Amino acid sequence: MNRSKDLTQDEGMPAKLFVAATVLFGVLVALLFTWFGGVQYFGAMGVPTASRLLNQYSTVMMTSIALIIPLTANLYTPRLVKVYVTHPIILGGLGTVGIGHLLLLSTHYVPAGHPWLRIADVGVAVVCLGLLSLSLPFLYALSQFLRPTYFMPRLTRMGTRNLQALVSGRKPEMNAQNLFQMIDVVANIAMTGMTRGDRQLVLHALKSLRTLLEEVIVACDPAGSDWRDLRPHFVPGLTKEGQDYLRRERIWPEAYMLAQMLKIMEISTRREHEILSELAGHLVGTARLAAREGRDGVVELHLMSFNTLMRDAVEAKDSRPFMNLCYHYRLLIEGLNTSKVFMNEGIRHLIHYGRMASRAGLVFGLETVVYDMGELLLRMASIDEPTAVEVLLTWAGPLWQDCLDQGGHLRKAGWRSLIRAHWEARVAGHEALAEALFWHYLSDETIHREQLELVLDDNRELNFEFNERLMRFAHLSEEAEAKAREFLEVW
Repeated sequence: MNRSKDLTQDEGMPAKLFVAATVLFGVLVALLFTWFGGVQYFGAMGVPTASRLLNQYSTVMMTSIALIIPLTANLYTPRLVKVYVTHPIILGGLGTVGIGHLLLLSTHYVPAGHPWLRIADVGVAVVCLGLLSLSLPFLYALSQFLRPTYFMPRLTRMGTRNLQALVSGRKPEMNAQNLFQMIDVVANIAMTGMTRGDRQLVLHALKSLRTLLEEVIVACDPAGSDWRDLRPHFVPGLTKEGQDYLRRERIWPEAYMLAQMLKIMEISTRREHEILSELAGHLVGTARLAAREGRDGVVELHLMSFNTLMRDAVEAKDSRPFMNLCYHYRLLIEGLNTSKVFMNEGIRHLIHYGRMASRAGLVFGLETVVYDMGELLLRMASIDEPTAVEVLLTWAGPLWQDCLDQGGHLRKAGWRSLIRAHWEARVAGHEALAEALFWHYLSDETIHREQLELVLDDNRELNFEFNERLMRFAHLSEEAEAKAREFLEVW
């Protein structure tokens, strides 16, 4: 990551150095002019030259703007035309040229010897030298308009400013319209990038949507949330009952944004695994933020969003996105540990889609959930061990028992997950969890030793396949393996 960043910076250094050298050269020329000459010489011979220069520079500037802005708008979204036309760089360039022309015209409307001529000559000279010095920086800045890394943060900042104005009560109708137009624009950019196969553009758009969603989540102070009572925005096709619920609970802005994020994945293909991973990671982050802010309705919408993605993966019978989503679903459940209601709801849904994957013939579907339940117990034990024991007895234990009773590869997965959770809990000092695992499932020492030997005989750290998970599910750490081998040696 750092190496690629360094390479990008190195590639941009020649252009930046050339731009700096141009500005420096212009400053030196201006100093030489003032040292060897004066305004009186410029007024006598330089004004016609300055007039031609301003005309040529105006032509180049307008041509560049006319090419760059429509090209960017056609590539991404027409909304960028409005964004760029009001950009300070363009306004500054056009304003400077306009001032230069006005000064030149003013010299033809005053008599010779008038004091204004000297002021106008100085102004024209400054404008011309400034334009010559800043011509390359201006063109370089225009070229940056084509980069998503340039305009996506600007769109995000514009949406954030609209939201801040909404919260403060300034022009609520106009700012609400601008905010949701900006959300639509970012979502459309993401879908455009998806259809063109431009993954980097989609990732930038998803990051922008997450930023806006986080701002909307925290903007729920009762004193500054009157804007939620304005005319709500809903995605097309939402039932009236659903609209009434979102309006009543005042969570329609978050629902609208989550629907836009899910819509992006509707047009994705099986090759867009990294985009799905990025989206799931953003949903985990915003769900945790909503939980910290006490936004229970928004947390429930996030669980529903994850369930939609899980169902799509099951219906597509694609194990790779399913495994990826299981990982992020586990992270989501870990982040909801402060709310046992949502934590148990998430675990129930995760197991449900695991069983659904098994019925649909999705290879490694339920097996992935079985392994992730063991990892979830260990992570929960490091946060709240009594809660981890409760999860074991309520959810993980019955699931493992079903796998042990079914036989086949699920029985193997159940034993490996059980044994790993037990010995990793021993090493980590989670005695309550380790004892619960032992007395409920591993108290038969003969079976325990037999299954433990099978695990240790094939205790490789990396997975057999190169994918997002990379690491093997039931791998025992060095400390846990050492402790398990001590157990085997005592007979």
